[in-house]
Amino acid sequence: MKRTLLFENQELLDFEVDFSTSEIRVLDAPDADDSLLCSLGFGGPDRDAFVADSIRVRRMSERREDAEQILGAFGVRSALELAFRGRGLSLADKLWYRAPGATERWEDINFFDNDWDASFCEAVLTHDYKRLASCSPDVPDVTTGGRARKAWEQTGDGICLLKEPLYENGYDLIGASLAAELCGLLYGQDAHQPLNVVERFGRRFASSPLMLCRDEELVQDPRIFAMGGFGLSDAIRLTGPLSSQDFADVIARAGVPDALACLARMIAFKVLALMTDMHPGNYGVIRNIETGACRAAPPFDYERSFGFISSDFPLEAMCKNPRFASLLCAKEFSGLDSSWDWSWYDPQKLSGFESRIQEAYASLGDLPAGFGGLIAGLFAAQRDYVNEVAARSQAAKHPET
Repeated sequence: MKRTLLFENQELLDFEVDFSTSEIRVLDAPDADDSLLCSLGFGGPDRDAFVADSIRVRRMSERREDAEQILGAFGVRSALELAFRGRGLSLADKLWYRAPGATERWEDINFFDNDWDASFCEAVLTHDYKRLASCSPDVPDVTTGGRARKAWEQTGDGICLLKEPLYENGYDLIGASLAAELCGLLYGQDAHQPLNVVERFGRRFASSPLMLCRDEELVQDPRIFAMGGFGLSDAIRLTGPLSSQDFADVIARAGVPDALACLARMIAFKVLALMTDMHPGNYGVIRNIETGACRAAPPFDYERSFGFISSDFPLEAMCKNPRFASLLCAKEFSGLDSSWDWSWYDPQKLSGFESRIQEAYASLGDLPAGFGGLIAGLFAAQRDYVNEVAARSQAAKHPET
């Protein structure tokens, strides 16, 4: 199947895809040093490989919990094929595909200015997948990654991503809400990603507004590596879990200022929120498409926070073995470095947050006894740890004080 890759209305290159093998081959493209391609992360000597990887990951995750039901309802063999049933449109950027001979324009099809089939959201969130057979594949969901059941919703208030809770009783939504509050304290109310709990179809879901303005895009793996001038071999290595130095290097080379401060803030959030769900799909760079200016994206996925570490680790076990929980916490949520930039950190903003944790969990009677107190205590210990590292950093910079 042949397609043209576009950025808004600007044609970038032609390519073809073989759905039986997921092979993607560039057919016709400008020189590898073309300024537009390079600015978008599609330039350099490894251009064709980065283009192929960028197109290949532009799809719903085949590890998604309900991927089999969605693919079956649409009658496709793979998530890649499903993305090509439509135009490959996303809410994350301005890239899309156009078939040979087609004449669509960006302003007529993009998700900011145009509606999409709302029945997709209802079918997924109610688990009525048979309804998808009559849905249009031109919905943002088919290019959205992640394992959880989720769906985009467009209302008069804007665009939000609705995500199903991990636990049937939805108690992990409390942990996610607490993480969003904490993120607001660390990043500022105007710079963090909000999260609300909403009810749809008689059930509760986490609701997060689209984090981008219409003149912005979220750049992630593999484009973030290409934009930073990494070669293909480095990009393959960096696709796995990143070391702290690698993270700082990646975002700095992508054009983000104050990389060590961004690193410190992001990892501090992780260790304070007791979050285990931090991986390459959960970080990126927000790029202004008009100016090219970049900033590090704030944390935007609050799953498995504040005690809901894993569905494989029962909450009862944590409460019956608080010392083990403390050891697990110390092992999983550490790695802070006083050589990072901690000038942004204000310990006073976290004062009393452990009481907020206990308050949030106090009314949930089905939780194991002492759960709220345990998580509040673990947070307080983590806060002491962050305070100590930040204080050492400041002392090293200002020894005279």
